[in-house]
Amino acid sequence: MTALFSWTNHVDRSGAVLSASQTAGDLTPSNMATPQVAVFWRTTSLAAWGQVDFGADVPIGCLALRFNRQGNAVPPETGTVQHQLDADGGAAGGGASYDSGAVAINCDALYGYHLHVPPATLTARFWRFTFAGITDVTFLDVGRAWAGNAFRPTIDVGYPSEDRWGDRSLVSTTGRAGVEWVDHRPSQRVFGVSLGAVAETDREPVRSMFRATGVSGQLLFCLDPSTVGGRMRDTIIGRRIQDRSLNRAVAASPALYSTSLSIRESL
Repeated sequence: MTALFSWTNHVDRSGAVLSASQTAGDLTPSNMATPQVAVFWRTTSLAAWGQVDFGADVPIGCLALRFNRQGNAVPPETGTVQHQLDADGGAAGGGASYDSGAVAINCDALYGYHLHVPPATLTARFWRFTFAGITDVTFLDVGRAWAGNAFRPTIDVGYPSEDRWGDRSLVSTTGRAGVEWVDHRPSQRVFGVSLGAVAETDREPVRSMFRATGVSGQLLFCLDPSTVGGRMRDTIIGRRIQDRSLNRAVAASPALYSTSLSIRESL
């Protein structure tokens, strides 16, 4: 499976309603629609479910949960999550359109992502995700939920690709003694990839992604969604660092285009 891009998050739809079976304090499920991951839904029930009513049937190609990994929050590494999708007119939580069954949460606590890719694009109005078997944490902080399109280029991203942690900490030094003081700040993952051969059939999706996101809109990216390790550690929700052009790389027919993306994780 080639790299996966998603730039339409139906959780952000106007009129979408987020709910849950249990909430701790005022950290409500509506926080999962906030782009800032540090604003989260908290539940102390490790068998809780969260749910999104998109308001109408929408196409869904990927589902993701980004757990808060800052402060005293520790993302779960054990247990399962069950994804159920139901169409307009169906019963929310019934899984009539799609039921993943209990799939391993496969979340690396250092990264904080759970990504699920259904076998095909589905149409649904309701998304319910239900946790079970989690034993390694005492509460769950879900900071961003994602249900959106899934674009995989016909020709995969090229080599080399950039993968780094951008440490935002500030190090200052006293003038004479040279003593260093560190203002510790969170690290942000950065992926840099090249689409060196964009097929004619992929030209419009790539243009749509650039137009929809710019540098202010979020997108989900997974470098290798075909492997468990890729979904765990090669997934980010972030923003493009800078706009890039889509260039015509080969003039002959069929035409090929090229571009590159640098995506910085949202915190």
